[in-house]
Parts: sequence; structure tokens; C-alpha cells
Amino acid sequence: MMALLLILALALQEDARRVRRNRLNVPRCKDFDFSDEEFINNFRLFNTLAFQLFEELKPFLEPKTTRKDALSAEIKKKIGNDLPILMSQGSVIHSIREVSEAMSKNLLQKYVKFPDDQSAQKTVKEDFLSVVDLKESWVQ
Repeated sequence: MMALLLILALALQEDARRVRRNRLNVPRCKDFDFSDEEFINNFRLFNTLAFQLFEELKPFLEPKTTRKDALSAEIKKKIGNDLPILMSQGSVIHSIREVSEAMSKNLLQKYVKFPDDQSAQKTVKEDFLSVVDLKESWVQ
């Protein structure tokens, strides 16, 4: 959900940069233009935390000229329809790629820590299995 929020914010910025032609403009919501309750329901995240994360990623979210399409049409349509604003397919593709790259390159080591020894790995595995209630034979 946090990624969806970042995608939303980036797409809104990208749409604001585009030059509008002579066509009907559909009103769009502004960045973080939700009540606190709506924001948490939509993104499962407090808007202050989302804004902080967005500000931290902002320097790494520069427009790129290469075009790749790694998402199926169904996923792009779902993202566009699930958010309470209208997003173009191009904005969805561009935003997902930029946010994913920025998070993996710049925030992964800061916020994600993998266990570095066998005992820590075993503890994490046991904690996971106790919460998820899976049979241990399923997890190797």
C-alpha cells in the first residue's frame, strides 16, 4: 500500500508537469487531499509517514526516457481503478517503475535488515511460523 501511495504522489506530479491540450480536463485530487480516515483506509498508512517517505524518495524519482512495460494490462487497470483518482496507463507504468527503483536502490538497506547468522535466521523462521500457522515442512 505504501508503494501505491508513492505511485499516486508521483503520478500526480507527473500529470502536473504535462502540458494540457484542448480537451476536457477531469478534476483530479491534489497530493494527500484526503481526510485522515480516508487516507488510512486507502493506503493503510498515516499521511505524515507517507509524506515523509515521499520526501525521502523524491530526489531519486527523476523522469527517465526509457520505456519498458513489465505490468500486465489487468494490473495497470486495477491500480488505476482502485485509487480514488483517474490515472493514465502511462502514469501508472512510469510511477511504479520509478518508485520501485528508488525504493530498492536507496531505502532497502536503510529499512530492511536480514538476519546475518544461523541463530537469528532460526528465530525469524520460528516467529514467522508461529504467526502464520504453517506447517514447518512447507517452509524450507
